[in-house]
Amino acid sequence: MKLVKVNRIFYDMCVANGVDQEIMMNKNGRPCVLIVHLTFRGIVRDFVVPLRSNISPITPSWQYCSLPPDKHTKPKFRHGIHYIKLFPILPKYIDKYHVNGDKFYATLQKVINRKEKEIIDSCQEYLTRYEQGDKHSMTPDIDGIISKVLDI
Repeated sequence: MKLVKVNRIFYDMCVANGVDQEIMMNKNGRPCVLIVHLTFRGIVRDFVVPLRSNISPITPSWQYCSLPPDKHTKPKFRHGIHYIKLFPILPKYIDKYHVNGDKFYATLQKVINRKEKEIIDSCQEYLTRYEQGDKHSMTPDIDGIISKVLDI
């Protein structure tokens, strides 16, 4: 797994097709974790999961992988990989996330590498729940993204 960012074209397509609700985007390109080969509705797809600086302290631990706090993390909040914010992607919409030797991101990458199996398993488990109708209200419209953006 690696840190990536989703390019602006993808976000613009989501907005144009009305499937931008709950997708975490920003002008500079939010860092995400690229996870390839998760199964959704019987098809293997690539997904990204955004990093979040302020995951509520009441968020159940199964919804995220905790990472060291960043400079934007508020006291008592968590910084992490927020599984319920995952969404499908195609490689052509992925850009490299330049960390330029930043020690913080090097640390994050080490944590992500160490927890890779846990992250993948947790994301796959959440996708299974989503398919069964147990989706979180903050989850992007995965079906809409696939039908209106990726499979066009």
